[in-house]
Amino acid sequence: MKKNVKSRKPILKSQRKKHAKELLDSKKQILGLGPKIVNSILIGLNEDDKSHVRKIVEGLDEYDLAKLIEALDVDERKKLIDILGDHIDPSVFPELNEVVQEQVIESLDENQIVNIVNELDSDDAVELLEHMDDDEQKQIISQLSPELKYQVKSSLHYPEDSAGRIMSREFVSMPDDWTVKEAKKYLLTEEDLPDEFYTVFTVDEKMHPTGELPLDKLLRAKANDTLSNIINGEIVPVDVYTDQEEVAHMFREYGWRSAVVVDTKGHLVGVINIDDVVDIVHEEVSEDIMHLSGAEEGDVYKSVNHIWRSRIPWLITNLFATILASSVVKGFENIIAQISLLAVLMPIVASMGGTTGNQTLAVVVRALATKELTSRNTLRMIGKEFMVGLLNGILFASLIALITWFVFPKYHDLSIVIGVAMVCNLCIASLGGILIPLILNKLKVDPAVSSGVFLIALTDSGGYFIFLGLAKFLLF
Repeated sequence: MKKNVKSRKPILKSQRKKHAKELLDSKKQILGLGPKIVNSILIGLNEDDKSHVRKIVEGLDEYDLAKLIEALDVDERKKLIDILGDHIDPSVFPELNEVVQEQVIESLDENQIVNIVNELDSDDAVELLEHMDDDEQKQIISQLSPELKYQVKSSLHYPEDSAGRIMSREFVSMPDDWTVKEAKKYLLTEEDLPDEFYTVFTVDEKMHPTGELPLDKLLRAKANDTLSNIINGEIVPVDVYTDQEEVAHMFREYGWRSAVVVDTKGHLVGVINIDDVVDIVHEEVSEDIMHLSGAEEGDVYKSVNHIWRSRIPWLITNLFATILASSVVKGFENIIAQISLLAVLMPIVASMGGTTGNQTLAVVVRALATKELTSRNTLRMIGKEFMVGLLNGILFASLIALITWFVFPKYHDLSIVIGVAMVCNLCIASLGGILIPLILNKLKVDPAVSSGVFLIALTDSGGYFIFLGLAKFLLF
């Protein structure tokens, strides 16, 4: 992209202003960040026209500005941040990819970071600070406003990916023995309220949550009604140590828009809102997809060196799985030397097994993540996947046996070998695709991280062993 920008003729300042105005006018008519805006920013950065860049950026909301920052390379990103300086909107940072967020933070000085964090909600501030090293984190926290400092330190005390870490401490709570009149008066007179909220939570004298009250219901209630009489009393509190995946599952199951978070004594300490859960779902799904292939989320924005080092362990493990499969083949090198056609056909069996296993693996990993796979339906799921593998095995065994029969008429017995091997390997692959993640999950190992490697080892080694073993038994 840079080469294209450099090849353009310089644009006159008057033309750039006109171009910027046209872009801002078009921005009002369409949603999202268009390529014209990105190219205009690149032109401004390339020609060091700070006023042009600022004028374009002023027309972007926080989400589009975040996408713009992500679209730039590291050097362009740093130049943009330097131009914006203290004028960058703090609300942009929660919208940034985690990797880009860290890169941007590294280009800011300490005072800028403190000012940005002070403007964020507690949950967004925690998200920004949790990836810093301990010394830098303590230095920033020590300069925050007293209230935010307490909130951030309290949240960072809880484990990463727990409800306590992701909850927001900006919420409205009231005693459940208040009247509607008292509640409305509080909302009108209290200055220290969140900027946006849609639900009021009620508590008893010990700060235990007793219910929730949507604002629209509060506004329509009679002045003398007691809150305890009009609240939605069926409330399920979330423990601060609950894993964020479980939190997302609870939101899905109960259809929540918000949930109260309580400490070990049952005291109301925070709230998780639906927008936080959307982020959790996106994060967890992206993480699982990347782990299945041995990659990491955010690789799009990381350096070549970092990506290279992060992928080595998975590839090394895969290398040993491949060596195991090669060792199986080596054990049958004598019969392969006599019938070289075996070397041509055996990858078909292994490949079909791998594909079948990966299909089952994807279904099972998702079912485990969404809690759809339980102790009640596990055996039924295993039986179902075995039957699918068996049916697919019979279908594709018949097909490949028929092809082998006609293509290699001198080796009719070979069609029987590859057909039986196909049935066996597809059944094994289907069982492996479900049993491997179940076993890893039982051992408290993330099945998305390790299942793929074990499955490759099983289907490749198993496929070669079954095919070559049958060939040795039937043909020799």
